[in-house]
Amino acid sequence: MSSRAVRRALKERGYDDMAETTALIEKQVCEMESEKDRESSEPVNMFDLLGGDAAETSESEGSVEGGVEAIVEVEPKQEAKPAKTKKTKRGKNKKSKGKGKEKADDMSMAEFEAHLKKHDAELPQVETKKAQGAAGRGAALGVELTAEQQQNRALLVVDAKQLDAEAEIKRLFGSAAVQNAGQGRRGMPRGLAVRKRLALSHPKATWPPMNAPGIEMQQVGVDEETGGHVFAVEHTERFRSVQIDFLSAVMTNDADAIAGLAYHHPYHVDALLQLSEILKQTGGDFIEAGTLVERALYAFECGFASRFSITNGLGRLDFRRIESRGLFLALFRHMQFLARRGCWRTAFEVNKALLALDPVRDPYGALLTLDFHALKSRQYEYVRRMSTEWTWSRIDLLPGWAYSRALAEFMLERNGAERSTDLLVEAILVFPSVVPVLWSRVGLEMDAAVTDHPYFQNVQIASESGMTHMQLLEQLFVERSSALFRTPEVGRWLQEGLLLALEQIELGGRTASDIKCSESVVQRRREAERLNSYVVPERISRHVLVSDMDALKAGLPESVRLATSYAFDPLPPVDDINVYNEVMGGRMVFETMPGAFGADLGDLEALEALGDLDGLDGDATAVQGLLMRIQNLLGGGELEADPGTSSDESDLGAEEQEA
Repeated sequence: MSSRAVRRALKERGYDDMAETTALIEKQVCEMESEKDRESSEPVNMFDLLGGDAAETSESEGSVEGGVEAIVEVEPKQEAKPAKTKKTKRGKNKKSKGKGKEKADDMSMAEFEAHLKKHDAELPQVETKKAQGAAGRGAALGVELTAEQQQNRALLVVDAKQLDAEAEIKRLFGSAAVQNAGQGRRGMPRGLAVRKRLALSHPKATWPPMNAPGIEMQQVGVDEETGGHVFAVEHTERFRSVQIDFLSAVMTNDADAIAGLAYHHPYHVDALLQLSEILKQTGGDFIEAGTLVERALYAFECGFASRFSITNGLGRLDFRRIESRGLFLALFRHMQFLARRGCWRTAFEVNKALLALDPVRDPYGALLTLDFHALKSRQYEYVRRMSTEWTWSRIDLLPGWAYSRALAEFMLERNGAERSTDLLVEAILVFPSVVPVLWSRVGLEMDAAVTDHPYFQNVQIASESGMTHMQLLEQLFVERSSALFRTPEVGRWLQEGLLLALEQIELGGRTASDIKCSESVVQRRREAERLNSYVVPERISRHVLVSDMDALKAGLPESVRLATSYAFDPLPPVDDINVYNEVMGGRMVFETMPGAFGADLGDLEALEALGDLDGLDGDATAVQGLLMRIQNLLGGGELEADPGTSSDESDLGAEEQEA
């Protein structure tokens, strides 16, 4: 019986089509046949095989069983002879492998079924095919995952082939677009080797060599809730001394010192992240700012543990540790620069990688951007799956996901959009205050019956200057995703859904008890009403700070607005684990400088305090002077072949030689 028949029989009996199961069956079949032959076959005279008549007689006698058994008896004699050439040895191995297959082919289906029933207890037992597949994948990754954990992990798996932004640009605009942007190999200086491409970062030939990243990673445990491996990022002793110099430069508001440190230590992640934000906020070169972030990612990847994978959805980091927080921020910033370049699919995969680092607490609010990137990259089926299968957080209480799920369903249906309209009506009933903002941004007209209806109005306390938790979620969604709803066909669909939703709201109704719909929708509305509170979670505030939406920063709680939060570590958590607090004399509190979210970057007096600007031309501003000094220290993004010290360990060796 062929291997295909074996697999078909296993499927019919409820077993998965796995290579190890098939191999086990075939092995047992071969063992059974060999044992049967040894018991029933008579001894064969070896000299009879040399004669023609005798050999024919032996073959005819053994033809009942197919003639393979006679070869088996002669095999020990053949193996005793030394192989003359490798070719002969390979041929013998192929012949041996073919014997088991011939035996399996000689079995009938009835014999195989009988054998399968006899040895059924020795086969791996599973309840369903899906459960066996999940268990097999979990075992292959070295962890035991429950069905729920495997279901959620599957939503976090990153397609490594889609992490190449240059490849995506080539697919969209052709290879000339990459070359024109200065990313191609044409025009690359000679003598510079092309470095190995990693998962997240793609090192350029002009980057300084990486001798030692100064970052190490080791596994510290297992996350019981998600089943993932928990890793800890640690700084080497030399890196810590450089980190203290970096913190001193931040405390003294010396951006030139930070740029100089990044020049001598080109893979110091915090300095790279700080300089990248300075370049971006002061109107500098966005390409250079994105390159600095990618260089920080490269430093992290060089220090990854062997068991840590950014793509399998199982690598976890403790956000409380300051050493780990840099990777969260680098991924978020990298995602932003990818979106600015129009690399939506790459940004979508990076978004999943960011969420996978801490999918339960989600310290940077990766869920708030995941639906947008999925829609922009046309991953509509993923939006559908994520909305229905994700259980590690209350995704059903995020207004963005409610409207995005309805839009994804609409894009999948196109014709006869019945399910998508039902989902849109649910989204309107659960999150009604989105309607006036979204309709206004899209450019749709609303009847006065809607604008004056109390059900669609936000409850605002006059004494509060900020926004509620729900208002921030709604504004984030509208600011980011409103462009997706501006097509004429989507506009007509929105108007239709609004009319259907109005029919289910009582006249003058304001709360969940005033709508006529399913109990599940009423319950979701009640839970959503609890988010009309001015207590904003830390992760939402941190997301607003790094999302480049200045208009929303004014709506954050006063405690967040007045706090100074620095670009390399925006809004540290309350339960911060910071090894540098003791060295710096307690919790770090710095003055305002460029790159701080609390800074007024338009104030020239604050910028003039960073250095002597008297040597600048009359038309040059303080901002331009700062950018010129930073770019000069960094080499303008194109470092020479010998950029100086290229790693912390090399710096240490140079200092020892000078001593």
